Order: sequence, then C-alpha cells, then structure tokens
Amino acid sequence: MSDQGTASPDASDTSAPETPPWLAATIEDAQASDFEAPIAGSRAADAQELSDLFKAAANPDQTATPTASAVRIYNMLAAVAGIHFSPENRDEPFGPMAVLADGRRSPIPEDFRGNPQQVLSNLAEHSSNPVLRARLSDVSWLLDRRQTGLGVAAISSYIEIIRKLDNRQLEFRYNEEIDILGHDVEEYLRRSLQIGRAIGWNKPEVATARELAANIRQRAINSRSLVPTHRFSDLDLDFEISNPTEVATGIETLLNGDTIEGDFHIVVDLWRLASRGYRIAKREGDAHRCKIRAAEQLVLASERMQHSAMLASHHLSEAIAELHGIPGQKDRRTELRHRLVDLQARIPEEMSAFSHEMDLQELLDSIQKEIENLGLLDKLFAFASIAKSPKPESLVNEAIESIRKHPLSSLFSTTHHDREGKVIHRTEGGLSLGEPNDPAVQNKISQNESIRRNIVAAEIRAARHTIVRQHYLSEDFFRGLLQHSPFIPQDVLATFARGFTRFFRGDFVSAIYILTPLLENSFRHVLRSHGHDVTKFDDATQTQQDRTISSLFEQMRPELNAIFSPAIVTDIENVFLKKPRPYLRHALSHGLLHDGDPYGPDSIYACWLIIRLSLLPLLPYRDEFKLPDNFT
Repeated sequence: MSDQGTASPDASDTSAPETPPWLAATIEDAQASDFEAPIAGSRAADAQELSDLFKAAANPDQTATPTASAVRIYNMLAAVAGIHFSPENRDEPFGPMAVLADGRRSPIPEDFRGNPQQVLSNLAEHSSNPVLRARLSDVSWLLDRRQTGLGVAAISSYIEIIRKLDNRQLEFRYNEEIDILGHDVEEYLRRSLQIGRAIGWNKPEVATARELAANIRQRAINSRSLVPTHRFSDLDLDFEISNPTEVATGIETLLNGDTIEGDFHIVVDLWRLASRGYRIAKREGDAHRCKIRAAEQLVLASERMQHSAMLASHHLSEAIAELHGIPGQKDRRTELRHRLVDLQARIPEEMSAFSHEMDLQELLDSIQKEIENLGLLDKLFAFASIAKSPKPESLVNEAIESIRKHPLSSLFSTTHHDREGKVIHRTEGGLSLGEPNDPAVQNKISQNESIRRNIVAAEIRAARHTIVRQHYLSEDFFRGLLQHSPFIPQDVLATFARGFTRFFRGDFVSAIYILTPLLENSFRHVLRSHGHDVTKFDDATQTQQDRTISSLFEQMRPELNAIFSPAIVTDIENVFLKKPRPYLRHALSHGLLHDGDPYGPDSIYACWLIIRLSLLPLLPYRDEFKLPDNFT
C-alpha cells in the first residue's frame, strides 16, 4: 500500500529510487557552466532570494535555453540556498524549509553527503558572491569539519555580507531600509562565532568576527535601541567576547537614560540580561540590583493592567519569582504575595464558561436497550465494559493530528487556574511534534481526554440508572461478588463493597472518597501477588515502607504495564495522578474537591474505572457464580 500523495511504482520495477534533480550535478557540470550567471548583479543579502533566482534559471521560459549541465547546477544551488537557516540551534543550524504530513520534506545538508558535497566544495572555492559563498562553504564544512579552510571561508563570507550591508551594497528583500542592527546580522555573526569555536578561537577571521560583534553591540547601545541592544548583548555574553561587566554596564546605562521607548517586556529582559552579565563577572550585588529593577518593572506593568486581574496577577507572580533568592527582599515579596492574593480573587469574575452541545440521547438509549434484558451479572459486566482505555500511542497521535489541524491552539503557553484564580499549573506552548512528552502534546491529550470522559460518564450514568431501576444492590451482594476479585485485598473487601454500593445508589460523594484511597493499596496488592517487592528500604533508619502510588508509577511502570496493560496504566495516571487535570488523588487527599465535583464526569469516570478493574478479571468465570433468585 502506498502513502497518499506519492506515486506507486510498478511491482516489477526493482530499480533504485530516482536521484532528485538537485543531487544530479557533477564536478564536470560545475566546470562546464557559469554557475553564478543567474545571480549576476544581485544585491540580495539572504540566500533564499538567491534560491528563487536559481529556480527561475533552472525552469526558464521559451526565450532562454540553458544547457543540461547548467540546469543540474542551478537545481543544486537552488536547493542549497533554500535550506532554512537557524543558527540559534547550534547543533542543527540548517533544517528543511518545509515538512509535509506524509513525511516528505525539502532538502537538508545531510542529503548532500558524498559526491554532491564535493561539487558544493568546488563551487564554494570559485564563488564570488559572498552570500552564495557563505552558504556553500558553511554547508560543506558542516558535512566535513576536517575542511577547516571551508569554515574559514564561511566566516570571511559572513563578515563580508555584514560589511556590504553596512555600505549599502547588499540589502534584504523585505527591508526598505538597510539595518545593520537587524536580526539577520546577528544570525550571521552567531553562525560565524559558532564555526570559530570549532576551528580555532584565535584565528584572524574569528578575531575579526568577535571585534565586529562587539562594535555592533556598542552601536546598538549608542543608538538607544532596546531590541538590538538585547540582541547583540546576548550574543556577546553567549560567546564571552567582551568583559561581561562592560556588557552589563552598557545595558544599565541605556536603561537609566532619560527617554526610553519600548514595550516593558524588552525592558524587563534587558534588566535580566544585565543581571546575567554581572553574575558572570561575579558581581552578585550588582546582579541582584538589576533583578530587583526587573521585578519592579513587572510590578509597574501589573499596576497598569488593573483592568484585567488575570494579566495583572501574571505579571505580579513573575515579579515575586524575580525576587526569589535576593537578600533583603523578604518583606517586599510578602507584600507582593498579599497583593497577588487580592488580585487572584477577582480572576473568577473574568472567566466565562463556553460549551458545545452534543446530543447523546441516541447513544444512551442504545445502552439502556442493550443491558435492560440481561441478568444482573451480565449487566454488571456490560457496565464494566462500556468503554476501553485508549492506547498511549493513540492518544499521542490524535493530539499531534489535532495540533497540526489547529496549530494556534497550542502555539502559546497555557496557565491553569483553580477556582480562586491561583495558577496551579503551566503548560509550555510550541509546535515541536517530535516527542510524546512535549508539553503542547500532553496538554492536548489532557483536553481530548476530558472530552472523552464527559461522553463516557454520560454512558455510565445511563447504564447505572438502568441497573438500579431493576435491581436492589446491597453491600452483602458486592462482598459476595468481590471476594473473588484479584484486584481487591480481602482485608478491605467490606470497604470496597460499601464504595460500590454508594456509587450505584447515587451517593457519588461517598463513593469517590471511599474508592480513591483504596486504589493505591490495590496496586500494591496486585504487584505483590505477581512476586514484586513494593517496599523501599531506608538505609539511614534501616526501616521499610510501602511505596506510594506515585512511586509505583515512577519506579515500577514496566511491571504495571505487564499486568494491567499500558492503556489502563496510562488511563489511571491521567485521571488520578497527572497534571493539569483532573489530578483527582491530590485534590481529594488535600480537601480540594468542592461539593459538586464528585458528581462531575471526572469523578464518575474515576469510580467506574476502579469498578472496571475489580470486575473485569471475573468475566471469564461468570458462569461459576451462583446468585440467589432475587438477584438474577
């Protein structure tokens, strides 16, 4: 079966995959063509614009007919120049410009290993355009770091680009004005210094790059431009170019000037950067002073945001965090915490509920019809089988697919508030979809699971109502049934029976408070029955203690997966143990559940999950149970 959107080769075709057109060029092609003809006279300062010129040359209109060798070279140069440049990622400064859903992507440097790399090196040696020469030299050196000369050529080319930008000989396509203080210049310098670290910090070309970086930093300060000052001061500190005290003092002098225009966020970041510089210089007093200034800027921002308690409390909590660990600030932190509590009390007033109605009546009617004519045991086993715990990999794949369809929903970080407005959890944003543990993916899983539990909880209510409408369930009945369950320790059998009885009679408050604490003991019981040690030994006191459920999930996850399955273990974790929600074990243990919470879908689902774990092991032996006539 072929992936959608890709050609399906003939079954009899056993030939190797066709070489992409941008890898077909040879050394002979390079020597036979004027490879820089398409960019002659170009004043472009970025490689992407050169890539577009090479693409146009490789696919000309009818008025131009380049040779086949020239087309191959143009395709290669268009591909190399079009690679995404991201020097902020030191370990992977070049990446694909585009990645499609089916796994296809645009070129990356690794594609050019082997013979194509030799062609790139040859072209780099003969290139006169500094932007093209920088890209070719950099990619070639990245693929073979033994070629120090190419690294030197890349640094020299980046420096030449910056100087020609300053002299207005080059320009960026979308910039109306030449800006030597722009982020593109910082990227060229950062990449030059990264290469310099690898090939030799004291080489003349590297020394020139360091001097240029320090000079541009000073130009940014002299221009009183906040963002460029942060940009190039950060670069200076990252590579230890100047004395860190000089960098920090320059920032502080700028911020203490008469007229400072700019968003308060950049002002705060500059005070933090100044603190970092002083800290590197081991001037802790100055570092603390700058941290205090950053905190006070956040306090001022909070005061300006009084129209929104949520925003004001966010900035105030940042200010408190900024003052953490600074001597002499205890009273100020206390004052700000009191102010924060007052602000957070207003947050619930700003929160508005929104809902999306779903008509589940047809589904609930079908559940009632399926179980109403069954015997009691069959009803209970059907009740325990209403839903299945989703597989972990399915949760991740669905979350990633949801983020891809709606990227803005996960692009920004998220704060989770309790009823009093306190921030109880923070989820980082982003679109890095490569790891299941990415915060954005985990947050989306939490959201998706909340929706699923709402639907399942409605089914549970419908099934419970059908059962209790036709049968009277007592604690004696459940004790007789549950004594056979391997999930339930015999010494708490009566307690489990009471929890089950309370649930089926609709006393969900009693049910959730009885059953949730028993879950931990049952996990230890099952692990012991499978021969596992569930205690931990304290070497200092020479005592043993039973592991908590959190410790079991952290230290004995493979054993739990083998017994219960990864799907059930993950489901238990998402409901009882994992932030941001519902985090039921913590909420219940610390008295954080409100009166209505036990009647909510999360609590209903949690009780059902424990009932499911207790009853499902009995299903293969249902014919062996003999119930009194009044229970059938």
